[in-house]
Amino acid sequence: MLGKADVRDIVAAELGIRPDEIGYDDDLVGLGMHSMKLMRLAGRWRKQGHEVRSSELALAPTISAWAELLGATAEPTPTATPATSAEAGAAFADGEEFPLATMQHAYWVGRRQDQQLGGVAAHLYVEFDCRGLDAERMGRAVERLVRRHPQLRVQFTDAGTQRVLPEPLLPVFRVEDLRAAADPDAELERLRQDKSHQRMDVEAGQVVDITLTLLPGDAHRVHVDVDMLAGDALSYRRILDDLAALYDSDADPADAVGYTFREYLDARARHTPDNSAAQAWWEQRLADLPDIPSLPVLAEDERADPSRSIRLHHWFEPEAKAGFDKLAHSHGVTPAVALATVFAEAIARWSARQRFLLNVPLFDREPLHDDIDRVVGDFTNSVLVDVDARAPESMVARAKRLQRELHTCAVHSVYEGLDVLRDLGRLRGGPVTPSVVFTSGLDLGELFSERVTTLFGEPVWILSQGPQVDLDAQVAELGGGLLVNWDVRRDAMPDGVVAAMFAEFRRLLLALAEPGADWNAPLSIELPAQQRAVRERVNDTFTDWQARTLHGDFFDRARRKPEPEALRWRGGACDYGDLADQALAVAAALTDAGVRPGDTVAVVIPKGHRQIPAVLGVLAAGAAYVPIGTGQPPARRDRILARAGARVALTDAALDLPADVTAVELTTALAGRRLERAHASDPDAVAYVLFTSGSTGEPKGVEVSHRAAANTIDALAAYFRLDASARLLGLSSLEFDLSVFDIFAPLALGGALVCVGAEIERDAQAWARLIAEHEVSVLNCAPGLIGMLLDSADAAALRTLRVVVTGGDRVDAELAHRLRALVPDLRFAGLGGATEAAIHSTVCEVTDDFPADRATVPYGTPLANVAMRVVNERGEDCPDWVVGELWIGGTSVADGYRGDPERTAQRFVEYGGLRWYRTGDLARYLPDGTVDFLGRADHQVKIRGYRVELGEVETALTTLPSVQQAVALVTGSGRLAAAVRAGGVTADELRLALRDLLPAHMIPDLIEIVAEIPLTPNGKLDRTAIRRLVEAGAPDAGAAAVAPANEIEAALAYIAAQILGVETVGVETDFFEIGGNSILATTFTAKVRGLLAVEKFGVTAVFGGRTVRRIAAQLQADETTPGRLAQVSRILLELAEVPVPQPDSALAPAGN
Repeated sequence: MLGKADVRDIVAAELGIRPDEIGYDDDLVGLGMHSMKLMRLAGRWRKQGHEVRSSELALAPTISAWAELLGATAEPTPTATPATSAEAGAAFADGEEFPLATMQHAYWVGRRQDQQLGGVAAHLYVEFDCRGLDAERMGRAVERLVRRHPQLRVQFTDAGTQRVLPEPLLPVFRVEDLRAAADPDAELERLRQDKSHQRMDVEAGQVVDITLTLLPGDAHRVHVDVDMLAGDALSYRRILDDLAALYDSDADPADAVGYTFREYLDARARHTPDNSAAQAWWEQRLADLPDIPSLPVLAEDERADPSRSIRLHHWFEPEAKAGFDKLAHSHGVTPAVALATVFAEAIARWSARQRFLLNVPLFDREPLHDDIDRVVGDFTNSVLVDVDARAPESMVARAKRLQRELHTCAVHSVYEGLDVLRDLGRLRGGPVTPSVVFTSGLDLGELFSERVTTLFGEPVWILSQGPQVDLDAQVAELGGGLLVNWDVRRDAMPDGVVAAMFAEFRRLLLALAEPGADWNAPLSIELPAQQRAVRERVNDTFTDWQARTLHGDFFDRARRKPEPEALRWRGGACDYGDLADQALAVAAALTDAGVRPGDTVAVVIPKGHRQIPAVLGVLAAGAAYVPIGTGQPPARRDRILARAGARVALTDAALDLPADVTAVELTTALAGRRLERAHASDPDAVAYVLFTSGSTGEPKGVEVSHRAAANTIDALAAYFRLDASARLLGLSSLEFDLSVFDIFAPLALGGALVCVGAEIERDAQAWARLIAEHEVSVLNCAPGLIGMLLDSADAAALRTLRVVVTGGDRVDAELAHRLRALVPDLRFAGLGGATEAAIHSTVCEVTDDFPADRATVPYGTPLANVAMRVVNERGEDCPDWVVGELWIGGTSVADGYRGDPERTAQRFVEYGGLRWYRTGDLARYLPDGTVDFLGRADHQVKIRGYRVELGEVETALTTLPSVQQAVALVTGSGRLAAAVRAGGVTADELRLALRDLLPAHMIPDLIEIVAEIPLTPNGKLDRTAIRRLVEAGAPDAGAAAVAPANEIEAALAYIAAQILGVETVGVETDFFEIGGNSILATTFTAKVRGLLAVEKFGVTAVFGGRTVRRIAAQLQADETTPGRLAQVSRILLELAEVPVPQPDSALAPAGN
C-alpha cells in the first residue's frame, strides 16, 4: 500500500532531490514540479490502477493532497499496460481510412480559404545553418524518417478522414543548389517566404518538407517544415532528433517505434473516458464565459495579405531565465504560468476588455504504451482559460489565480476545448474563433536537442502559422535560455500595434527576471513612451484664459455700441440695444416674480427669435435657464420642473403648470419695467440646466456653469478666427446644447444670429433661403440637418458660408466632401463632446489631406483648456488604436446632475489634478493624437452572448457601394437589425456582402431598406422611430422556419436535425448559426454520403451552401442520374417515419 512516505519517495525521485527535502505540505511547484513531470507521475500511478490525471495533481501540488487523492490506504488493482503494438490493439493496414483527432480536424477545416482567418496551414517552419552535410546521405535519412513514422506519409481526404500511404505521392526532400547563384541571399529570402507560408498538399500525403540548400563555401541551410496535421510540438522535436540520428547512422535503427498514432486513436475511441461531469461543469460556466480578447484587429478585407505572418522574438540568456524561474518557484507558480501571466497582461493592456478567453494548448499524450513519447502525431488538446485582469493585482496574485484557473480547466479538459467552442457557438449563434494562443513548451526540455544542433547548427529562423489565429505566442527552452516567439498575421492590426505590445511584454519580462524583482508590487504595463509624449502634446491646451459669464460681453457691447443688428428672422430684425432692453425687461419681471440669483427658471417658448430675450433675461436676473420644449408631454415637463427646482416659468401661452410654479408671460414681461443693469453673476455660477433622457426613464438635468460654456465658445471662436462679421443660423432647438453656441458666440463677438422659427424648423429649403438672404457665414448644427440642407440647396444658396461645424452625432465624411465641393473655400470641422462638457470639446477639421478612406470624421484633438483620456476598465490610458471609455476633462466640464449626487459622483471624477466627465462613449486614440469616436457604450450590445458594437456594424454597411446611410439597432425581441438607405440592392445581397466584412454574429438578422432615415427635431438619429420602422417591416420572429419543398430538402433537414440535436431545421436556416461547426459539418457530410448514396459530396459543399436549400440545389445540379437522389431521399424519409413533404406542409420533425 502507498503511504505518504511512499508518495514522497516517488516524487523525490522525479524531482531529483532527497525525500527529506520535501515536507508533506510543501508546494511542489516551488520545488520544480511541472506539467511533464506531473504527466509521468500520473501515468505511473494509472498503471498501478489509480484513476488520476495530471491536471488533478496540479490542483493541489502537495504530498498530503496526493496521498489522499491516490487513496493511500486502498489496495489498487494494477492495470495492464501494453508493451507492444500487438497487445495494444489489432494491427492496421496502410490505406485504411480513420478519423481525425479533434485538433487535426480544426486544422484541416481551417486550411480552407472560405473560413474566417482561414487559408493558412497549421505548420512550423525552421531553418538551420551548418556546414559539411552530404546531400545524398540527407536524402536517405529523410526517406527512412518517413518510413519510420506513418504520420509523415498520411493523406487527408475530402471527407475529413486520414489514411497512411506506403509513401507520399509528392517528394518530401529536395536539394537547392545556390553555389553559383548571382545573389544567394535573395534566393534564400525567396525560399524562406515561400516555405514559411506554404500550404503543403496534404491531400497527396505531403505533410513534411525538408530542403537542403547548398551555398558557396561549403555552407548549407536546412529548411524543415512540418504540418501540424501530422504531429504536435513534441513530435516536431522527435522528427528532428530522429532525422539527425538517421543521418549519423546512415542505416535503419534497430529500435522501431512499437506503437502508432492510429492505434492510439483507436484505443482512445474504445476506452473513451466519461466526460459527462466535465461537460456539465463547462455548461454551467458557458453563459458567463467572456469573449476572446478585443484587440484592435483589422477586418480581413482591410488586410493587404491576410495569410502572411511576421515573427517577433527575443532570446533571454540563461542567467535571466534562471532568475525568472527561481522567482516563479519561490512564489509557488510554474515558470510557464508566470510567462502566461505576463503575456495575458500584455493582451489585457491592448484589449478593449480586461476579461477574456485565452486559448492554451495542452500536450495530452495518455501513457497507453511505453513508446508513446516516440510516436509522431497530434496529441494536443486545448483549454479556454478565463483571464480576468479587470482589477489591479500583483504579479504573484495574478499568477496564482491564473494557475488555479488553468489547472481547474485542465481537470475538466476531458471535455475538449473545441467541444466548448462548439457549445459557445451554438449559444451565441455563430462560430467562436479564439484567435489569441499561448503555447508553453518549457516543460518539454530544449527545443532542439544537442544532437540536432551539433549536426544542423543553430536555428536561424523559426515561424509558425495556424488557421483562425491572429497572434500565436510560444515560449520554449533554447540554448539554456528562453526563447519567446510571437507569430502574428502581418496585417492583423494597424502599424506599430504588435511591435509596441511585444516591446512592453519583453520589458516587463526582463524587469521581473531582475534579481530582487518585487513580484508583490502592482503588475502593470506602461503606456509606450512615444505614445505618452503625443498624448501630453495634444492635451497641452491650458492657457491663462480669463473666465467670464455667457451674457456679460453682450450687455457690455449693447451699452457701448447698441446700433448693430443682433438678431434677424423672417420679416424682422433687432439691434443690440433693443435686445438688451427686452432682456432687462424680462429680468425685471422675473425678479418681481420672486426669482433670485442662483434660482432656475424654465423657458417654455416656441422656437424662434422670442427665445433669445427670454434666455438673456433669465441670465440678467442672475438665474439659470432651463429650456423645455413646447412639445414636451405635460407629465415629463412637470417632472423636469420638479427636478430643476424651477418655481417660475417663462411662457408664450397659457399652460397648465403645477400649482407651485408661477408662469410669467413673455409678452407681458417685455411690456413692463426694465432692470438698470444685468446681474453680475460669478463665472462659476450655473448658467443653464439641460435635461436629457436618463437610463432609468427619468430625465437628468446637466448643470453647466458660465465658465464651462464660455470656455468652449471662446475656444471655437479663436480656432476659426470668428469676429463681429460672424452671422450664425440658429437651427438647433433650445433644448439642444448646440444652441448655446448659436446664441452666445455671435452676441459675445458683436455678430448676429439668424433665427429659425418653429414654422420652418424642418424645412431645409427655407433654411437655404435664410442663409442666402441674410448672408449666413457660420453654421453649427447636427450632421443630420446638414444632410437635409445639402439635399435641398445649391451652391448659390450656400456661397456665403465660411465655417460649418457639426457634432452631437456621428459625422460622415461624405457630408464634408459634398459641402466643400459646393463651397470650396469653406472650413468644415467635426466636433466632439457631450452636454456634460459644455457643447463641444474637440475639433477635427476636414482639409484637402483628410484620408480618403475614412468614412467618418473623428473627434479630433482637444479645444483650449480641455483634455481627453481614453481609459480601460482599470482606469488606465489605452494605447493607440485600443478602444476604451472617453473621459473629458478641464474647464468645460459641467458641475454635475441636478439633484442627483449619486449619479454625479459616478460620472464626474477627479484625476491628475483635473475634473473629468466619464462620457460612457467608446473611443480610441490614433497615433497622431487624434481621438476617434466609435459610439456610445450603450450602443455596444450583447447578441447571443457576443458583444456587438453597433457602430462597427454601421461602418461595415456604409462601406458597401450601394449604401448611403445605415443605422444598426436591437429590436424589442433582441434581434440585431439595421435600417439602410440604399439603392438597387436587396437585404439578402447586403447580408451576403457583409460576410466579407463582419463575423456571423455581427450580421443583422433584419435589414430594412428605407427611403429616409428618421431624425429628431435636433437633427440627431431618431432611434425610436427607426426601431419602429424596422420592426414594422420585419417578419414575425416567432414564425415557423421554412419547410422543405421536396424529398431531397426534407432528407437533408432530417439528417441535419439529427446531427445538431434539434427538433427541426428550416431549409433556409444557416447550419452554422444553429450550432453547426466544422466537426458537425464533416459528420453531416459523411451521413449524407452514406444515407443518400452520394459519393461526390464533400464538406466544401456544406461550408459553401450553409443552408439545406442551397445544399440540396447543388446536389441536384451535380446529379448524373436525374430522379435517383429524390428516390433515395424518399426511402430514407419512409424508414425514418418522416412525412414526405406536400405543398404548404409543416416543417418535418427530426423523428421520434
